[in-house]
Amino acid sequence: MVSACEDIIEELTRQNTRMAIIQQIAKRINVEMSYDDIIDEVAAPLRSVLPYDLLSFCLLEKDQLIIKSGVPKENKILGVGWILDSHKSAPWKAVLDKRCFLRQDIWNDADKYQEDDNLREIGIKSAIMAPLLVNNEVIGALNFGSKMTYVYSENDFIFVQQLADQLAVCINNTRLFAEVTKSKREWEETFKAVPGRLFLIDLSYNVLRSNNQEPVKKIGEGFKCYETIACCEGQRQLCPAVEAFQTGSACVEEFTQTSTKNIYNISAYPLYNEKNELYGMAVYVNDVTSKRRMESQLFQSAKLAAIGEMAAGVAHELNSPLTAIIGNSSLILRSRSPDDKYLKLLQDIKSCGQRSKRIIQNLLTFSRQDSYAFAQVSINDVVESSLYLVSYQIEKNKITINKNLNPRVPLFMGNKQQLEQVIINFLLNARDALEGLADGGIEISTDMREDEEAGCAVVEVKVADNGRGIPESIIDQVFNPFFTNKEKTRGTGLGLSVSLGIAQTHGGRIEVSSEVGRGSSFSLIIPL
Repeated sequence: MVSACEDIIEELTRQNTRMAIIQQIAKRINVEMSYDDIIDEVAAPLRSVLPYDLLSFCLLEKDQLIIKSGVPKENKILGVGWILDSHKSAPWKAVLDKRCFLRQDIWNDADKYQEDDNLREIGIKSAIMAPLLVNNEVIGALNFGSKMTYVYSENDFIFVQQLADQLAVCINNTRLFAEVTKSKREWEETFKAVPGRLFLIDLSYNVLRSNNQEPVKKIGEGFKCYETIACCEGQRQLCPAVEAFQTGSACVEEFTQTSTKNIYNISAYPLYNEKNELYGMAVYVNDVTSKRRMESQLFQSAKLAAIGEMAAGVAHELNSPLTAIIGNSSLILRSRSPDDKYLKLLQDIKSCGQRSKRIIQNLLTFSRQDSYAFAQVSINDVVESSLYLVSYQIEKNKITINKNLNPRVPLFMGNKQQLEQVIINFLLNARDALEGLADGGIEISTDMREDEEAGCAVVEVKVADNGRGIPESIIDQVFNPFFTNKEKTRGTGLGLSVSLGIAQTHGGRIEVSSEVGRGSSFSLIIPL
């Protein structure tokens, strides 16, 4: 009788100890733990109440039962990542039956399971497996194994299943937390990866969250979006979010910043809560300056192409009457004596006709849209052709043009039409710099020299004027697209930008020097 009472007391004590261990495990496991952390929290206290040489748990993923963690950790056989076959697997039986499965003598068991050879290899002779249940849904299995037979009894069923139930909740919470964390991290990375500025504001325009594309004050200190984001220059009324708050609908606007001339596309999207109440705004600010300037450049290029096409048509129309003028004047000149009083007039008619024909021929060549191939080219010929096209425009402004062309400059590989475009741009810019000035002059020269920067001999074309000059504060900006200090009707700010591109296409560069009040010089340098 005394012995029976002692057995009961011992069993009750054992059960109480086991319950205390389950409670201890439940308290110590949190959602931020890894699977290895969880198994570490379980492994040590269990040794005092349940013998084991192998401990692991596996989870269901895409209809596969995969071991996620275990002890000993160094196990390769039935270790982390091991996939248990759904066909004739003991842990799978526990999962499918939703109840503990006890195997007392695996090596001599008449019923064989697919992992038996693996268990024999690591010396496991008995095992108990319990399903991990959450709301009666199986998420995996908890497995114990021993190197001795008949270690586990039917009485261990209750404890192992209670432990599995508690562990299932902890593991499921950890898994859900990991999924939420992963999803949150992916959204944050997406949020940060968005180009431009993306931020959330409340009804008072306080920034709640930002993708931090540029330094801002600490969020939560009450700073307003319009105080920090450069696009609105500190003026709330300029932001489309104002209209979006008033209408409750999305609003998109473009704004050009006065100080920098940057162009911003600003989109405001209202945010509603589950009660359909407006509580904030998602604002996206994208700097579209380069895009708009590129579009403008494309429009300008299309316009220039159309002008070139019209010029070519006009040139062809003029060729016929010019041919008649030159031909008829030549015929009349043949029949005139040297002392004829009309001889000089006829010679002028023929000379002007021939000059007009040469100008038209140069215009046709310059306006050709399909001539982009490189060939042997003479820089002096390029200069002469360019002067034929623009010298009249320059000289009618009482500006003298001085040529200093080196006849020994060799031929080089280049595109004649593109190089003419650069020289013409230099000449027209020089003309504009001399407008209204007395004694204006332009000197255009060609030469060949050794160049340290290029590391070889180069051809150089220099166009210099004695005009107003370029202020030092803006000289670094003259090659920027659309930068110009001319009146709106006098320039687009594209000429030097395009010219620089042509120079670089030829492997060369453009050098500029200027002094206010004394003039400027632009040099096209192309390596031989």
